Order: sequence, then structure tokens, then C-alpha cells
Amino acid sequence: MRFLISFLEQGMGALLTFAVNIWMARDGRPESYGVYAFWLAVAWMAGTAQSTLVTSHLMSLPHVAPEQRREPEQFFLTIQMLFIAGLTLLTALISQGMAYTGNIFSANGAVLFIPGFLLFQYARALAFSRQKTATAACLTGCALALSIGMIWLCHASGHVPSSNDGLLISGLAYGGSALAFVIGLMKAHCLPLGWRAMKPYTHYLHSSGWILLGAGSSELTNRLFSFATAWHYGAAGLAVLTATQITIRPAWMLSAAWTSTALPRLAHMWAENRHRQFWKFLLAGTLLPLGGSLVWSGLVLVNWDFIRKILYHGRYADTAGLILMWGGNVLLGSILSAWSCVLLATKRFRTLAWTDLAGALTTCLAMAVVIEFLPYPFVIAGTMAGQAMQAVVLGVVLYGMIQATGRTRSTVP
Repeated sequence: MRFLISFLEQGMGALLTFAVNIWMARDGRPESYGVYAFWLAVAWMAGTAQSTLVTSHLMSLPHVAPEQRREPEQFFLTIQMLFIAGLTLLTALISQGMAYTGNIFSANGAVLFIPGFLLFQYARALAFSRQKTATAACLTGCALALSIGMIWLCHASGHVPSSNDGLLISGLAYGGSALAFVIGLMKAHCLPLGWRAMKPYTHYLHSSGWILLGAGSSELTNRLFSFATAWHYGAAGLAVLTATQITIRPAWMLSAAWTSTALPRLAHMWAENRHRQFWKFLLAGTLLPLGGSLVWSGLVLVNWDFIRKILYHGRYADTAGLILMWGGNVLLGSILSAWSCVLLATKRFRTLAWTDLAGALTTCLAMAVVIEFLPYPFVIAGTMAGQAMQAVVLGVVLYGMIQATGRTRSTVP
């Protein structure tokens, strides 16, 4: 049941992103949509940094009585407030600097969007850490309803969306719903802790360095195409890439839903030395999202002309090749998502960090070649090169772990 609710929550989250993207791509100008896509990529990378400091630790808190979790949760809420405040200030400075230099990617709406997005990710993690999957689903449903309502009002009035419109609507939907749910979950403990009260809990952050290296490297692999396209090919090219990518994005839901519910179970199986069950569960978690991604990507590819006419008023012709490449990207991502869970569940943060770093370096090299010699669609191939490197290294690591657990079973009397 938790998996089904988690899958529903992932579906609503994907629909929220999809709704804003479709509105921007369908009714707005390509340049405006490209600017929105740029700041969305920035938000996801900021979310990765937030994960290393807050949400990954929050998700690993033991499921004990609420009064035992109260101060650790308040500690992470304090870190979260400081992080959001710092990122908001940095976003404002960067946006104003862009405006001063005449950069097309300047957008004041990002000053609301970035903190709203980060607070939403924190609120989701808080609900999941308490095993309140239904609460997380209600949070995402609330944000979805708010965004669709605001989009409908703008669309009905015939308003042509700018990048700021998309960022403001998303920021209000994410931030408004998240603020209400955080207050509801934390109740009287929403106030930040002082330094002396925080000090006993700083040990939670000791492993953040390796987590940050791994998560940052993984995000570089997955998001570098956005920044490379924006910098070298322009906002219009980024708009085309994003418009095609979001039609494939629902395939990620199976992987994300499985990861949200499977990680604690894998950790529990490993701690109890139930290795055979551990590897069987991982196999199911690899094949299920992989099969779903293959089917979805194939359906989108076969029906692409019809889909683009319905969603985009016939825009983005001759882009079926991008759908094919995004399909390959999501298939590799499904494998990596499942296999990375193994290293997270067994607390092999250093190994995962080096694996992700190998993928990031491969992506950077491939992207440099693409920028120098090839048109912008091939930035997806640059991303896939990094993913392939990650898959190879993870495969070697997992093979070694399987061999080691097999030897352990054979020596047990």
C-alpha cells in the first residue's frame, strides 16, 4: 500500500512539473520557456546540496517515539532555514548580476521559486521520514491543485506566460503548500534552535562530505546538459530539449516511487544479513522500473507526432530523435537509481561518491566534445556517456558484493 501511495505521490509531483512546463512550452515563447528550464535545473542542483545537509539525514532518523525525534527534527529544520535563507540571498544576487550584464537568464521570479522548491522538498522528506506517505501525497496534491488553479486563470485570460510567471506560480504552489504542512507537522517546534542546543546533533553532518561529493557528481551528470545548452546554444535550444524531455519524464515515477519505499527495507535486510532476499528485492526493483520505462518511452516515440500536435500546437517538428535519446537516458537512469540504493542502504557513501565522480568526469569530457563539434541535441548523448560509466562501475561493485555475500553464506554452518 505504501508503494502505491508513494507512486501516486510521484505521479502528482510529475504532473505538477508537467503542467507548468506544458503551459510555458505551449503558450509562451521558446526563450521564456528556456529561462524557466534553466532555473528549474538550478533548483534541482540546490536540492541536491540540501539533501546532503538535511533530507538524507532526516530520512535516516530511526522510527521511534515522536518526543525522541523532536530535537533532531528541530535541528534539521534549523539547518534548513539557514540553507534556504542563504540560497535565496545568493539567487537574488545572481539574478541582479545577470540583469546588470544584460543576460537573458535573469529572472526575479527565481527569488521566490528557489526557496519555495527547497521548502517543498524538505516537507516531503519530513513526511516520508515519519512514514507518513499519505501526508506526503496530500502535500504534493495541494501544490498540484494550487499550480493548476493559477495556470488555468492565466490561460483563461489569454495571458502569454513569461519566465517570471512560471517561476512565480511554481514558487507559490510549492512554498505555500509546504509552509502549511511544515507548520502542521512540527506544530510548536517550528522555531529554530540556538547554537548550544544544536551542538549535540552536529555529528549527523559528519558524513555530509562524501554524500555531497556523490550527489553533486550525480547531479552534474544529469544536469550539465542544461547549463551547456544554455551557455553555448541559447535558451531556444534548451526549450526544445526540455519540451521533449518532459514527455519521457513520467517514466521516472516507477524508479522514484520504488526508491522512496525500498531504501529503508533494503537497509533493514542488509542489517539482518538476509542477503538472498536483499538481492532478489533489488532485482525486482531494477526490472520493474526498467520495463516500465521501456514501455513508456516506446509509446511516446511511436506516437510523438500526435503528442506534439496535441501538447504543443504542432511545435517541435523533426524531434523524434530527441525522444529516442531521452528514452535511452531514462533507461540508464532506472538502472542507476536501483543500483545506487544498494550503496546507500549499506552505507557505502565513499564508494558511491567515487562512482558518481567517474560518471561526472566522463560527462564533462563528452560534453566538451559535443560543444566543440556537434549540434545541441547530442548533449543528451554526453549525459548518457556519464550514465554508462556509472553503470559499469556500479556493476563491478555490485558483482563484488554478491560474490562476498555468497562466500559468507557458504561459510555459515
